[in-house]
Amino acid sequence: MRRAGWAAAAVVVGWYVFALAILHPLTDAPVVDSWLYGSAVRRFLRTGEIRFAGFTQVMPIAQVIYGAVWSRAFGANSVSLELSVVTLAVLCGVMFHALAIECGASRWQALAATGLLICNPCFTFLSFSFMTEIPFLTMMIAAHLAFARAGGRREDLWLWIAAALAVIAFMIRPFGAMAIAGCAGAMLLYGAGRPATRRLDRARWLKMMAPFGVALAVCTGLWVWLTVLGPKPWDLQLDENHFYYLSRVPLASYLRAGVLGPALYLGMVLSPLAILQLTTPRWRRVAIGGAGILAAALILMWMDNRLPVTPECSCFGGWRNVLILRGDSNRFSWDGNWQYAFLTLASLGAAGLIVAFAEILRTISRAAAAIVIAAIIYWAATIPLWFYNDRYYLVMVPAGAIVLALAPLPRSRMLKAAGLGMTLAMGLMSLGGTYAYQRGMAVILATRNELEREGVPRSAIDAGYTLNGEDLYRYPKHGIETMKLEAGIPMITSAKVDEYTLASKPIAGTQVVRRLKWPGPFGLGHRYFYLVRKQDAAGNGGNPPNAPPAATPSRN
Repeated sequence: MRRAGWAAAAVVVGWYVFALAILHPLTDAPVVDSWLYGSAVRRFLRTGEIRFAGFTQVMPIAQVIYGAVWSRAFGANSVSLELSVVTLAVLCGVMFHALAIECGASRWQALAATGLLICNPCFTFLSFSFMTEIPFLTMMIAAHLAFARAGGRREDLWLWIAAALAVIAFMIRPFGAMAIAGCAGAMLLYGAGRPATRRLDRARWLKMMAPFGVALAVCTGLWVWLTVLGPKPWDLQLDENHFYYLSRVPLASYLRAGVLGPALYLGMVLSPLAILQLTTPRWRRVAIGGAGILAAALILMWMDNRLPVTPECSCFGGWRNVLILRGDSNRFSWDGNWQYAFLTLASLGAAGLIVAFAEILRTISRAAAAIVIAAIIYWAATIPLWFYNDRYYLVMVPAGAIVLALAPLPRSRMLKAAGLGMTLAMGLMSLGGTYAYQRGMAVILATRNELEREGVPRSAIDAGYTLNGEDLYRYPKHGIETMKLEAGIPMITSAKVDEYTLASKPIAGTQVVRRLKWPGPFGLGHRYFYLVRKQDAAGNGGNPPNAPPAATPSRN
């Protein structure tokens, strides 16, 4: 078993070495919301204060501390902070494999489940960012692994370690509390670790639950400190003011976006293992369930097509909407009829996941139950909060992968090759999308730099959400800024069109100065976005800067 662990670690490390070779050089620019957290790290290094921008809704204290420690050794630029998360992604993959083994998975299914996690389009993309998802998942899986190790003479120690790691996860994202609930729930159901085999005396039971009671108290205190006693970021206050709209949403919308949407996402990204349930005696249930899910999805989509697209893929780095520029809608959408092919695959995958869970329900271990309970609680919490995006669904992927790793499959080399092959194909698509984003961001960064060298002030350049946040956000010397202070920042707090704009398509009232090439959705081929200049009252665009007619992405 130890040899299998080393082999899995080699696979995870090898995958990221391969990924870095493909993506080199990483662009020295933040990825999506990374500018918020990178700025907090640099402010902490400069002032010793942990303070977040008012535009944020997440306050990842533990991530800032980790980023500051890393930055003192390797620097605080965007590339360095991205590599700090790559390190956590590798650790996350290795620990997840160990967790799958602890939960009772066979070697090849544990390895396949690990592949489903690290090859996930969202996981791959965010591994090369300073976003909160990967650090959060790393701490969550570490907490569940410690809980899985709790047994024998060191049971109490491992339970305290699990509780402490859950608190650290909470200090990255508040949903870390779900790990506490999952472990405590599993303890209530399983006692000392063997379901319905022996009863604990009250003193022993209280001693085992104590770590999670303390962890919950600490998390509650942190929440009060951050959201009640301390000044709230203004964007979080705005979001809280919108809660009264929740009761006005039709039930059908909740069913499609909050229930069916996440299920289809999980079915899609877990399909390399989930659809293998069709090779078992349970294939009829999978086929019938898949047809029912597909029919329900089509009906609900017909009733309201304004909801988040089903299945959701907003966090796949290859889609245009991930490079948030003015022009086209920045909402995810499928091109052509590909949606229906992936919807069919996702429906079968979701049915396979449900059938697999039903198969293992009676024999599931305490460790596996903890991560499944945590995911169910998390899913239930996201529905009323309207957290409908694959960034949020990613948190449930480990639980789904564990379920599929435990569900029995035929022992066939061809079956194993098919599962691992489909997982690798998903990983290559994910990597191609991340490559497209990195090269596209490199073009945007180079174009911004060229304009500044030509004498265009940075305040007159709309370079998209990420770079505008990095360059134009105004931080006060003390305290959290107000919304009024941040007014007028394009793509952040303002819809105004600047003198120069990097856009996903030409904008009415502007003149195209340059057409910019970047890779296609999977890193292959090419597509374009545009540098445009606002026309004056006479309809003239003015003299464009003396820059080359086109910028192209750097090549490896």
